Amino acid sequence: MEKQKRIFDVIIIGGGSAGCTIAARLSEDPDRQVLLLEAGPDPLPLPEIIASGSSGNRAILQSDYVVMYPTTRKIDGSTYYPLAGRVMGGGSSVNMMGVVRPTQHDLDTWESLGNPGWSYEDMLPILRRIESDQDFGDHAHHGNSGPLTVKRGFSFDEPRSGPIEAFVNRATSLGYKISPDLNIPNPQGIGPSAQNVKDGLRQSTAVAYLGPARKRSNLHIISNATVVSLKIDRKRVNEVLYEHGGETLGVVADTVVLSAGVYHSPQILQLSGIGPAAELEQLGIPLVHPLEGVGGNYQDHAAVNMVFEGFSDFDPDWVISGFRLLFRSEPSLPNANFHLYMRAPVVLEGLPPLMPIAANMIEQGSRGRVHLASSSPHDLPLITDAMLQDPSDIKAMTTAMQFIQDFVSNEAMAQYYGPLMQPGPADDWAEYAQSTYDSYHHGVGTCVMGPASNPMAVVDSNLPVHGLENLYVADASVMPTVTHANTNFTVIMIAERLSDILKAATRR
Repeated sequence: MEKQKRIFDVIIIGGGSAGCTIAARLSEDPDRQVLLLEAGPDPLPLPEIIASGSSGNRAILQSDYVVMYPTTRKIDGSTYYPLAGRVMGGGSSVNMMGVVRPTQHDLDTWESLGNPGWSYEDMLPILRRIESDQDFGDHAHHGNSGPLTVKRGFSFDEPRSGPIEAFVNRATSLGYKISPDLNIPNPQGIGPSAQNVKDGLRQSTAVAYLGPARKRSNLHIISNATVVSLKIDRKRVNEVLYEHGGETLGVVADTVVLSAGVYHSPQILQLSGIGPAAELEQLGIPLVHPLEGVGGNYQDHAAVNMVFEGFSDFDPDWVISGFRLLFRSEPSLPNANFHLYMRAPVVLEGLPPLMPIAANMIEQGSRGRVHLASSSPHDLPLITDAMLQDPSDIKAMTTAMQFIQDFVSNEAMAQYYGPLMQPGPADDWAEYAQSTYDSYHHGVGTCVMGPASNPMAVVDSNLPVHGLENLYVADASVMPTVTHANTNFTVIMIAERLSDILKAATRR
């Protein structure tokens, strides 16, 4: 006899930055039964490698809470690895804790692409509602009572180590102004990076949002639960199937929210027969609801390192910066299209210290795709990134690389940065960038938001899937364009926006 299916008001698939936020907000109504399904573990208490606000990239490099997606660079077939968190809190539990807002240009662009309600002016109340800014909470464009504590760990008013002092002085000598707050509508110059750290602890959405909500009897959390498909009938999701403890189980809800991230939200849709007809047919997946845009429109931030020789009197106690320089490869651009920053020196026995400077391009002119490797939910989706393929992107990157070379070729910088080692003297810089770039780990766009007139649109401006009645998507995958910013804060904003939409729908 078949087990009776549990019935909820809302099922949220994915307990990442978006899913934890939505679960916390929707469960504020005690009459709404909310189920949160997370494919990864939900460790309580949190292990130190995740909990610590000073762990840096250890959670990425040294923990089991990260999924790596082998991705091929087109120019030479070499491999690099975009990442995603697989643990409650998702990326917010393993990232570098940067809090960077989308720019006014980003959000106004989204609205101009046929998404009413997403302009900067419309979203500012939500941006403020998210945060408790410890430095600028009394400013009109910031918040001081939200769940996410925001604090800048670097100040230009404090003593700086030699290489940081040289970097800042070089930037200001070139006309870059010092900006104490880069989380403003149109940031520019050189400024400190804000972080979501409170009392030395990481404030992931699992901590800041889900933590206070866990005691609610109407919030049900199941971890280590891999969603395998959505059952569609008469344009509605009538069952969510997931694997847990060696069983395949089914649950039912009036509303289903897909927040499995840029890689797995399109995967779950495609496994359910929702997506490009030709791709699904190749894998023998019956087409349930054709949507060509599922998995398309993929964008990320390409990251390239310029590596300089250091000097033998390198001091291992140098403090590496908590700031970034915003660079425009073309002065006419509405936003800076690069984050430039000092990376930690690399010390290898028998070699001079290596001094990298990162050029992270925060735009992408070309579009990639995320698609299924097979019809199995256990196979990672495949990524065709399309990064550094558009001629304008290549030109922008080589312009930024030349700027870094010129920036370092200065008397003050010469105390710390010697000759350029990578790329080498005979290397073609475009080829070097195309064959060595990594990801800034800000993938977006694979369930793009847009009007039905856009053949690539997967969800509309209120985030329901086009043509389906009770299925919503809310995570990085809905972004029409990648933001000129780290994406985690924007994902939380999207989740807050969907929470408002669903609450309003319930009231009607």
